[in-house]
Amino acid sequence: MRAKNWIAIWVLLGIAACASADAPAYGEPTRFAKGREIVFPDFSIRYLGERQVAGPQFPRGFRYYDFEVKAGGETRTVSWTSGTGVIDSASFEIGGKPFELEMRGSVARKGWLRDDEFVLWPRAQFQQALEAARRRKN
Repeated sequence: MRAKNWIAIWVLLGIAACASADAPAYGEPTRFAKGREIVFPDFSIRYLGERQVAGPQFPRGFRYYDFEVKAGGETRTVSWTSGTGVIDSASFEIGGKPFELEMRGSVARKGWLRDDEFVLWPRAQFQQALEAARRRKN
């Protein structure tokens, strides 16, 4: 009986380790797809799709990438765009905590992100990574 209990414990620990290995991490590129919910420690995020918005100042318009973010009973839409070509993060708050969403490029690594990747950061961690990246350039 004891051997069976130990086997059951080891199996459960193995399953838990595999499940946590697949969980996304802040500050790391994460793949997304339309409609797929991705659960982070503080919230979940789901890609809603993209939209084109034109205006009198820029008739070609800007492409926006929209995400739904949920924490507890709170739901927000976060939109990222490169606008006129400046690759920057989109700031948002959820559950009383500030975060940054990066697409196309990231302070996390050199080069471009894939079209289906983003990097999410708690704002304080993002600011530390940004300062480290600036120090590396100088």
